[in-house]
Amino acid sequence: MKISTNQMFNNSSNQIVTSQSKIADMQAQLATGTKLVKASDEPQLAAVVLRLETAIAERESFQRNLTLVDERLANEESIVRGVDNIIIRIQELAIQGASDTVADIDREYIGIEVKGLRDALLGLANSQDNEGRYLFAGSLSGSPAFQSADSGQVSYSGDYETLNVNIAKSRTVELNRPGTEVFGAVTSIGSDGEPIEQGFFDVLDKLVVSLSEGGGAAVADSIGDLDAIQQKATLALVSIGVERSNIESEQDIHAESKIILEGVLSKEKDVDYSVLVTELSAQMVALEAVQSSFAKIAQMSLLDYIR
Repeated sequence: MKISTNQMFNNSSNQIVTSQSKIADMQAQLATGTKLVKASDEPQLAAVVLRLETAIAERESFQRNLTLVDERLANEESIVRGVDNIIIRIQELAIQGASDTVADIDREYIGIEVKGLRDALLGLANSQDNEGRYLFAGSLSGSPAFQSADSGQVSYSGDYETLNVNIAKSRTVELNRPGTEVFGAVTSIGSDGEPIEQGFFDVLDKLVVSLSEGGGAAVADSIGDLDAIQQKATLALVSIGVERSNIESEQDIHAESKIILEGVLSKEKDVDYSVLVTELSAQMVALEAVQSSFAKIAQMSLLDYIR
């Protein structure tokens, strides 16, 4: 079998080009730190990497939502804890004002303090987040949750719609809560045995009037209603605590899942520098050998064979 000079030149040339291409790819991998310089070079690996990166991005999106919800809940928790503390103080004042040993003028002073605490509760009920949205107005977060009429009576002006955010593929949580869950109405039984529903602030306004104009018996009638609204605030506080605990657990799950996915992605995508440097050195040695052989073959002539 005869091999032409032209064929030898072509073979050597192809070997050089192939080696140079491999070296260029290895150098690009070293520069980027990834095996996947071009998706077209390894489409199967590119598909695996894309799926892993999508899964990681999904976990990050869920984590951002969880952080958003937790910040919201932390804000609500702080406010509701303040509400609970104020109601407890009002209960103490009501018990003090219900005593027959308290003079009418002292009862009026107590009423003034209760009125100030009532106004403070209204301020908390209309609390806003950092973006100016009212926390307890349901989905109508652009306007105050509770508004006062000309008569001074306070009523809920929000709605009962909830906004849900995804924290997992098949799980959502509520981002907001209607104000009536914290500042809700209570039902008591009147002297005629019929149920009477009073709004949160109606209970407080009634107490203020009883302290200013009534006697100890009238004040004592409000104590049961105060207990009822205090229980609502406590239940809301417990509910928020449970929700925050669930959010924390979900955050841990996503964080662990993300770490696992990133480890798999690194294994599939990232280069092993020690191995790659060794292979690059071997490839460069091979290229030098091919180039040296090609140079010698290119200089040979018929006289070299005659000698």
